[in-house]
Parts: sequence; C-alpha cells; structure tokens
Amino acid sequence: MARVDFKDMIRFTEELVVNRKMFEGLELEALETYIGMDTRPAWEFKTPLASGFYKPHVLKGSDKIDKITYGELHYMNRAKYCALNFTCSDDYDLPIFACEFDETAPRLSITLDLMPVVDIAVHPEYRKKYLDPVADVWRTYRSLPGLSKDGRCLVQRRYAPWPWARASLSPYPIDGRVEEQESRYGVLDAVAAYARIWLEMMKKAEPIRDPGYKNEMLTRKRAIQKYYRELDPGGEVIKKLFGEEKMKLFVSLIF
Repeated sequence: MARVDFKDMIRFTEELVVNRKMFEGLELEALETYIGMDTRPAWEFKTPLASGFYKPHVLKGSDKIDKITYGELHYMNRAKYCALNFTCSDDYDLPIFACEFDETAPRLSITLDLMPVVDIAVHPEYRKKYLDPVADVWRTYRSLPGLSKDGRCLVQRRYAPWPWARASLSPYPIDGRVEEQESRYGVLDAVAAYARIWLEMMKKAEPIRDPGYKNEMLTRKRAIQKYYRELDPGGEVIKKLFGEEKMKLFVSLIF
C-alpha cells in the first residue's frame, strides 16, 4: 500500500475542469440561488479545521440544467472530499450524474454513477438510451484493484443499513477503494469518461412530452434527492464543521 502526502493528492477540480477541459464548448454561469438558498457562502469557505468550495452552475441560455456542481472540502491538510454533480431540470429525464471522490493518505474512495430517474425494469428503453453508453467504460475501469470486485463495495459499506442507496444505482457504478497512486489517477480517468458521455447526452436531450411518464420520473428523482440530502452520513460531518444552515446548502449542491 502506497501512502500519499496531502500535497501530492489529486487536484480534483483542476484536473477535470482545467487540464481535461471537461466543459469546453459549454458556457457555464454561476448559480447564485438554489431552492431558495443563497449559494455564495459555498463558493469559498474556511474554518480552523476545513476549507474549500462548492461551485454550482447552470448553462447560459439553456433550460436543460438544474445544476452543475464541482467542489472540494480539504480537511486539516489530511484528506480531500470532492464532489461532482450534474442534474437536469425537471423537463428532462437524464440520469443524475453523481461522483463522490474522497482521498486520504492510505486510499481513495469513489462512488461514481449515472443514477436512473425512472424504473429501468419498467422502462428498458431508458437503460439502453442513457445507461448502456457507459458500459464499455465501466468494463474498462471496474478492474482497477479495489473497484467493484472483491468483498463489499463502498456503497455497501457506507449505506449498509439503507437499501435505498443500492436501489438508486444503475447497473454500471464505479465503486470501491484504491490504494496505489497510479490507480488513483485511473479512477479520475473514469470520472472524466462518464462525465463526457453524460454531457454529450445532455446536448441532444429533448423535453419530456408524456405527462404520466414525467410524473413518474419526478417522483423517483425527488425521492433519491431526499434520501441522499437527508440521510447521507457525510451531512452530519458537514453539520459539525459549518452548522446546520450551511450543511443544508452544501448537501443540496453536492447532490
């Protein structure tokens, strides 16, 4: 097992947004309010124990995006807790792109997925359209040591008491822990690949026309958001660091 010093940990946002030009060709615009909350306190924060940012955006001139958020929480120069979330507005049925990318000296923990907002058993065409496009990427990266292979995956460890977490996932989550530094960058490659696929699908997305399907989609979408925003144990850590008001803001931007 190779330990990594804090100074050598992955610069998550810089690597994705700057070096890999994730949003090239897209004009992001800062999202100043979200579900009635001023987001600006999240853009940069600092306490004696933690510092970082959660930066939410929309696409300028587009109604497709509810929010695009990227962010990092640096804890006592010991760990980085990074997040990337893409959520479409309610007129579109794209899956929720969710990435939790946490790095400490011994290991990197990852949960990465395109979470379906409809029941894919009832709507197999949804799986074919939105989820199967990541199948080849999933097959490539799941073989990294520690990812979705032996033993319990990260979702099972973190959310073991809650079946809702497993029920929210697609057939293609990248999930687990890696230890070697080279494999950590392999995980970052997986994040970039999933994100590019989602962004390309978003560009081609068309509004939902069927009111019954839309209602079904929104019911599942709201349930998933409620679960992760209210029950994710990371929220309690944020609450202790920043207080309840900022906790509600931060978790709503992260998921």
